[in-house]
Amino acid sequence: MNYRKAIGADLNEMRKIRVASELLSVDFAEHLENFIVIEDAGEIIGLGGFDVYDDSGLVRSLVVIPKYRGKGIAKNIDRRIEDNAYHLSIKALYFLTESAVEYFQKLGFAVQQRIKAPISVMNTTQFRELCPSSVTFMFRNFKRFGYIK
Repeated sequence: MNYRKAIGADLNEMRKIRVASELLSVDFAEHLENFIVIEDAGEIIGLGGFDVYDDSGLVRSLVVIPKYRGKGIAKNIDRRIEDNAYHLSIKALYFLTESAVEYFQKLGFAVQQRIKAPISVMNTTQFRELCPSSVTFMFRNFKRFGYIK
C-alpha cells in the first residue's frame, strides 16, 4: 500500500469514493493539496484531507472503501492528516459528521457545540450551508505536539 499526496488526476476517483460513502463531493477539490490518498495495486482505496482556515483545519474526508475497512488504514490516514496540519501551523482540527461520531471519538475528537467553532470555520460553506445544524461538530487539538487550545 502506498500513501501519497492527492493530485488532480485523482479527483474523479476521489469523488466516486466520496459519493459511494455518502459524503459530500462538492468543493473539496479547492484544497486538494491537503489531501492524501492510499493506493493498493494502483487503485485508490482511501483518502483524507482538510481545508485550512487561519490556524484551524476542517477535516473534509476520512474514508476507506468497504473491503479495506478494519485494517487501520483510516487511522494511518488520520495520522498523516494531523502531521500535515501540524507542518502548516494548524492548532486544531474540526470535523462535521452525521454518522461517524463514535469512530472519531476513538481518534481523539470530542463533540463540541457549533457555537464554539472558530469564526473562520463558521464562515465556511461546509459549516453554513452544506451540513445541516443537526450534524455533529467535533474538535481535536494537537496534544501530542504540545498544542492546546
